Amino acid sequence: MPTKLNRPYLKLTIIVIVWYVALAFLPQLAGTCMDGECGFTTGEIIVSFTIPLTVIALPVLLEMYLYKKNISQALSDIGVSRFSWRGIRMVALCLLPLVLFFPLFALLTGTPLEPRPNWQWLIINVVLVNGLAEELMMRGFVFRHLREGRSFWRAAALSTAYFAAYHIVLIFTAGPLIGIIAVIIAVPAGLLTAYIYEQGNNTIWGSAVFHTVYNAPALLLVLPLEIQPIANSLYLVIGIAVSTLVVVRAYRGKYAGGDSGAHRANMIEAPNLSHELGR
Repeated sequence: MPTKLNRPYLKLTIIVIVWYVALAFLPQLAGTCMDGECGFTTGEIIVSFTIPLTVIALPVLLEMYLYKKNISQALSDIGVSRFSWRGIRMVALCLLPLVLFFPLFALLTGTPLEPRPNWQWLIINVVLVNGLAEELMMRGFVFRHLREGRSFWRAAALSTAYFAAYHIVLIFTAGPLIGIIAVIIAVPAGLLTAYIYEQGNNTIWGSAVFHTVYNAPALLLVLPLEIQPIANSLYLVIGIAVSTLVVVRAYRGKYAGGDSGAHRANMIEAPNLSHELGR
């Protein structure tokens, strides 16, 4: 039997599992156009948008149900209906080397660089899934509630454990190499997006932009087959290095330890995670 101490984490784990199963496997079962491959019929297009939009809505609905909020308050507390330029400015500096990587690699190696077929659908998929669905749940809901009563780094580490854990599934679905790399990448990326979220006054837009743009180049751009794995590997190394550098700098700087002003100014006046999930 779970103790009163660990019951909230068990329920939070179940929430994340259900959300991830819907996010990862419903599109495969239903068949969507988000991978750029479908008949592009009206029905397929409707399903293609319905699934990710439903998954995006889930953390908002949970916020309303568990914390007895109306939709306006839920959207504000999660950080959807508010905006902060601070998070966006941080993201711009982090993303610059990643955005420039593939064009510079193609230029220096003299290789052609092209978008994948039906790249427009791939962009929509990255925005809806990586940018919005994952950030709303993992930062707007999971991290924000774990943050209540905990230091930033403890809450960021706990939420990153959830974030990295569901990437383990890729070991079995996409192969051991891709899966292990995805888990490794998720650790500094999870800590960084939590940092961006909080420094952006608990709004999701900075972390959503980072997550979207971080994932997009390797999914959207194509180099010659013999050189693509090399380029993708270098890109992942640079992404890990950039994320780790920012996280280490934050840890060693003034942000090491307790609450930030952004967090104190945006504390949620509601029952905490243990009370609501443990009831």
